Amino acid sequence: MWRRIVGYFSESPDETINFEWCCRPLLVAMNLFGIPLGMHEADESIRVWISNVFGWILYFMNVATGLIMICIESEFENVASVNGKSIEDNRTTAWQWNSGISTYNAVCSTIAIQTVLLAITAVRWKDLARVLHRMERINQFSPKEFSHFRTIFRLGLLVAIFMCVAVFFLSMSAYFDTGFLLWQMIFYSFQRSFIVFICLAVVLFICFGWMASTMMQLLGKEMTHFVSDPDGNDTTQFVALISRWSRHYFTIIEFVHQMNRCFGCLLLVMVAPAFVRVINTSFHLMIDMKDGQWTVDVTVQLIVLFFNFVGFTFMTNIPHSIRQEAVDLTKKLRKLHFEDYALQNQVNVLMMEISNSLPKITAAGFFDVDLQLIPTLIGTTLTYLIILFQFQTSEKR
Repeated sequence: MWRRIVGYFSESPDETINFEWCCRPLLVAMNLFGIPLGMHEADESIRVWISNVFGWILYFMNVATGLIMICIESEFENVASVNGKSIEDNRTTAWQWNSGISTYNAVCSTIAIQTVLLAITAVRWKDLARVLHRMERINQFSPKEFSHFRTIFRLGLLVAIFMCVAVFFLSMSAYFDTGFLLWQMIFYSFQRSFIVFICLAVVLFICFGWMASTMMQLLGKEMTHFVSDPDGNDTTQFVALISRWSRHYFTIIEFVHQMNRCFGCLLLVMVAPAFVRVINTSFHLMIDMKDGQWTVDVTVQLIVLFFNFVGFTFMTNIPHSIRQEAVDLTKKLRKLHFEDYALQNQVNVLMMEISNSLPKITAAGFFDVDLQLIPTLIGTTLTYLIILFQFQTSEKR
């Protein structure tokens, strides 16, 4: 047992040329939070079993505390309203509806994301790992490139740790801001701590999407090297080379497809609540800053809004980056010109195949996840802010 655990965390020179070594930092964190994600197809070890059981225990605790939080939400609002006249003055119907929707959105989004992680992502993960193992077998990447992938997941682990610490302090700030009793603060903080699953899901998707974009970029560099030095390359070997490029490209496309299967539903339950979260946070921030008083709640709301917008931007930029790298491959291939018709035809066929199979990531097929969602988010937020503010001012009059 001890050797198994030590072997899981240790690194040997032979382990630095596989994706298990690359993804280990973040996958260990996912397993610690009860999401059993591994790189072996038939991993039945005690570690995976414990992680699975612990994950479902956390899930039922999340559901139970979420339902209790919804049931006693009015009590928490009453405690918050006693703490200051400015809060009580702003307790219009629009404010109460927005506060209630914010609570329901936070509870439902954490439950939905944990459900998808356990029931869909963890189940479809084997297909994603199988594609990565295929890349290892065909020697698609060098040890230096594997080291670069490792750096991506190390950064992802650092971001995940930072976000977990931020969630902890933001949950604790409720005690100093609203005057909760000790038991109320503990319960509120415990339930809000499940936001960690939202943070882990976002980081997991960004890291694997970043790795897919880097794979496309590495293939593009190989094409650029051939184009920049045509005299130093043997054109007689070009048929084998272009076959290799085609094989590597479609292996990456298969990896992106499996990413879409694993993370598609996850993106749906992350993007939709993000719209509600940004609108609710912006409305609360607008009301709190209307009187020109800088309070702890204003600081917390600004931090929450900033992290939500930054996370949303990174999450939508990843699919755009993958697609843009694929488009750049066709631009590089257009620079290849051969007098031999057969060679030029090989280039044209590959360009056509890439153009007809550009990768895209969708939210379970409902809509494409790309940078076009950012202006949609901003426009929707401004529209609802105007409507909510009109209700707020008309009711106070």
